[in-house]
Amino acid sequence: MLRGMSVAVVGGSIAGCGAALALGRAGCNVTVYERSTHLQDRGAGVAMPMELRDELIAAGYLDPGYATWPMAHRRWILKDGEEPMGRLLWLQKSEAVTNNWGNLWRSLRAQVPDAIYRSGIGVTTVRPYDDHVEITLTDGSTSRCDAVVGADGYRSDIRGLIRSGSTPRFAGYVLWRGNYEESRVTDRAYLDEADEDFSWFTVCFPGGHGVYYMIPGFENRSDICHRRVNWAIYAPTPEGYDFTEPTSTPPGAVDDDLYAHLDRLLTDHFPPYLESLVRNSPQEEVSLQPIYDEPLDRYAAGCLLVIGDAGTVTRPHTGSGATKALQDALALEKIARAVDTWDEVAGGFSRERVTADNKIVELGRRIGDAQVSHTPDWGAMTPADFEEWTAATLAGESLYFWGTSERTAATSSDIGPLASLQTDHPL
Repeated sequence: MLRGMSVAVVGGSIAGCGAALALGRAGCNVTVYERSTHLQDRGAGVAMPMELRDELIAAGYLDPGYATWPMAHRRWILKDGEEPMGRLLWLQKSEAVTNNWGNLWRSLRAQVPDAIYRSGIGVTTVRPYDDHVEITLTDGSTSRCDAVVGADGYRSDIRGLIRSGSTPRFAGYVLWRGNYEESRVTDRAYLDEADEDFSWFTVCFPGGHGVYYMIPGFENRSDICHRRVNWAIYAPTPEGYDFTEPTSTPPGAVDDDLYAHLDRLLTDHFPPYLESLVRNSPQEEVSLQPIYDEPLDRYAAGCLLVIGDAGTVTRPHTGSGATKALQDALALEKIARAVDTWDEVAGGFSRERVTADNKIVELGRRIGDAQVSHTPDWGAMTPADFEEWTAATLAGESLYFWGTSERTAATSSDIGPLASLQTDHPL
């Protein structure tokens, strides 16, 4: 029986909290081990389907007062001379809500009892046996449990025990990231205009693109002037750097040579206003994330199971990091409540989520190829071309923030600068 089973969850971020809630509700005795003590400080943006947010609130994973910011339109933009906002190529329907990662984690963490969450304690070794698992902790102590759930991220040690030799593959390009308080923006004209129809921006350039959207502030507030500006730029690997082995460069570790690559991208390819929004992030606040992915043929073996990024590794294009982890958690709870043994939980969860999550890996690869590795001649694209390009990229799949064109009659030359745009479908 699941009731009374002891389960150790390795990693206490979004996937780990989700797994703890799911298995705790099924009657397991769960203990979460999280090495870090500063998860609440992470403020990266997370897009999420509105339906998933509502489902998580209804299921008690998130507080009813949890703050998000709506997205409704995506504006694809190209640098055009000295036009402050460049030239608008396409206005795309794009419905979702944005989240602050730190707020999302805090809301989940608040549902996990303090007594079972061990902050500042990591797991150094995991030794699976036929009917139990022994773990060694960073404080030198050991513990025995009936099962272990790996929620230890894209460099998961637990994944390696389930599938020997499993290593995320470098996609060949990187993601620059930053976010900051909205109060740093001194010229609000274009932000205010975007807020009128809940727009977010994509800047197109050869070999990549950048995205901008607003997220709630750390005070769990999404009202204007209490949000954060979130930006991210996909670009080729800086010359002279090798990211074959999974790694990342956190804020404060981006050196002058590395930052010079970002500086050139901004100067060469970004309209002045959107360039300034990125430069509001000082070098010490900028991070660099090489892009990796990896499909997986199973999520469980014996007493071990993985969830979130410890399972398949997906590219951020699909908005499926935290989102996938939460969908995994909801599926885990549903399965665990319906069966009686761990083998049934592990088998059912693996079959369901491997199929779903591997599709996301493949979709991320197609988007990465279309938007970074083999970008089109952006300036020559009409709205009709964008529609055709999007359909080819999705290849029959759907993605929650990839809707259809809001304005298909105009050409890129008709639309002109962003300031002149009048949307056909205001909210």
